[in-house]
Amino acid sequence: VESGECLHTLHGHGLEVHSAVFSPDGATVLTASSDKTAKIWCAQSGKCLQTLQGHRWEVFSAVFSPDGALALTTSEDRTAKVWRVESGECLHTLHGHGLEVHSAVFSPDGATVLTASSDKTAKIWCAQSGKCLQTLQGHRWEVFSAVFSPDGALALTTSEDRTAKVWRVESGECL
Repeated sequence: VESGECLHTLHGHGLEVHSAVFSPDGATVLTASSDKTAKIWCAQSGKCLQTLQGHRWEVFSAVFSPDGALALTTSEDRTAKVWRVESGECLHTLHGHGLEVHSAVFSPDGATVLTASSDKTAKIWCAQSGKCLQTLQGHRWEVFSAVFSPDGALALTTSEDRTAKVWRVESGECL
């Protein structure tokens, strides 16, 4: 980092790359692309380890679970997907949003997932079952991002309606 030297250029996507994150242990990198895929790369070598295929349209974001065992992707196809990192297997497709899903994150304990969509909602899902637990409604325009508080009790959403909202995860209540 001190030298600013480029260690690897990760080649392999067919179209633009929208996001990239390191795994919690820093050993791998996860990228999301308009080519409808996400890829898992070895951070040391730059080699592609897995290609996550299954979205019908471009993939906007991809993140790791807190333990690094799962990956979560969002897409223009109105879904988010939970993947097993080691095998590349899709465990769940989260259906329920009416428009593209911009972003998603795991809760700090990895038990739930929070998605943000152009349909003006955010949703909270069970990471194990893929079941929708809460729909957070109240924004007047698209919801661009959503994150959990460090303790996982609250959710924070941002929107094109020029607001950010804080929600109680358990009840879905806007505070």
